[in-house]
Amino acid sequence: MINTSKFNYIPMVLGQLGYLISESFRGLKQHRTVVLPSLVTIFLCSILLAGSLTAFGGVVKLLSAEKALYTVEAFLPKVVPPDSIKAISDNLLHTKRIESVEYVSADSALADFRRHFSGEMLDLVEGNPLPPFFRIKMKKEAYSPTDLVELRMEIFRKGYFEEVQAPIEWAERVAKWKFKMVFWPLCLSVLLLATLSLIICNSVRLSLFSRQLLVENMKYTGGSPFFIEFPFVLEGLILGFVGSGLAVTLMAILVNAVGEAIPIVADNRGGLGLVLAGVVLLVTLLSAYFSYRTVRRFLTVKNFEQE
Repeated sequence: MINTSKFNYIPMVLGQLGYLISESFRGLKQHRTVVLPSLVTIFLCSILLAGSLTAFGGVVKLLSAEKALYTVEAFLPKVVPPDSIKAISDNLLHTKRIESVEYVSADSALADFRRHFSGEMLDLVEGNPLPPFFRIKMKKEAYSPTDLVELRMEIFRKGYFEEVQAPIEWAERVAKWKFKMVFWPLCLSVLLLATLSLIICNSVRLSLFSRQLLVENMKYTGGSPFFIEFPFVLEGLILGFVGSGLAVTLMAILVNAVGEAIPIVADNRGGLGLVLAGVVLLVTLLSAYFSYRTVRRFLTVKNFEQE
């Protein structure tokens, strides 16, 4: 004999699920005076969260390129014998704080200049005005403006070079602002996440109070915790998804508009999509979790009062 109970169970579960989903949307419509302010606040907090995380991503990219600041370029005279180049290179490699030494010939320097700048500036002079030079990279443990200044002076005192250059001012600026550039975006992100949690909890709590009689009747008639919690959790999930979705859409439009006006922004938009998608996922999960937690706490308190 075939057991048909399991076949009857599936439509019953689907019917209950459909009812719970419709109840969630009905609750959003009936309590829109509570829902709309929460949605607007989630939207605004999500914009700030997306902005702070986007800024943090830019800082991470900036700091990943920090090693380029700790590079010294030492310019040689126009004519240098090949054996002297090898001797100078070996001497530099034995210098403290130096990780690697790269010799760039005059022809290579000219080709590199033409790749990055207009050749019209070179048309005014005859021949190749650029001298050969050594590109010297520092060791990671020596990344500090003080060590960069000392290395520049030490290389210049060797007497091989006509001029020694290093981006000391930029290194000092990055070193001065590094902590603030990392700390404040992270601090703001944590603060916004805490704010979002409070907003969602308060929104669900107000919705619960307005439907307290309905929740208690559902509980007294034998409704399971899942049956009672599901509409509220779905409401929180919808609020989080819609609010954060609108926020990241606006943020993407703003970043693209700024990128069209400022090329450096356009060149560093890689990974922005993942950051914005992460904001939507994070806010949505946060909304669902705190909705569940608020309803569960409400039911726990009611059970305790009855006992």
